[in-house]
Amino acid sequence: MLGRRAPNFADNLKWFVRTLIVGSTRGWAKGVLLWNLALDEHDGPHTGGCGNCRGVVTINSASGGVTRNVEYYALAHASRFVRPGARRVESTSGSDGLESVAFRNADDGSKALIVVNTAVLDRSFAVRWAGRSLTYVLPGGSVVTLAWN
Repeated sequence: MLGRRAPNFADNLKWFVRTLIVGSTRGWAKGVLLWNLALDEHDGPHTGGCGNCRGVVTINSASGGVTRNVEYYALAHASRFVRPGARRVESTSGSDGLESVAFRNADDGSKALIVVNTAVLDRSFAVRWAGRSLTYVLPGGSVVTLAWN
């Protein structure tokens, strides 16, 4: 499901978020990283490992222009709202095509919930925290990050 063999942005986003962001951190991983941070338009430099993996960004060697790839957007769901020192907190996952992981940031107590809907149909879910709640409808095949204090 990686690299040039998998050009479908939506499918890749679901896979990256479900497998790497949600799956790894639900398994108590302390971080997530990808093989290549930045590659040129020819997927180089290549020094071994994955021969067809995209970089998180692609840098045009002629113009210096930067293209953000699907990997960038998958990582952004966590990196923007889950800060260093955050702790994973309990959340329900794996129901009706919804996979999720929740965090509490150590610096200010803010929370982040990352949810991916791997189903084709829209799915509704509830978030409850400290006596407050909300209901959210996540379209089929979508990803959302909810953040609150």
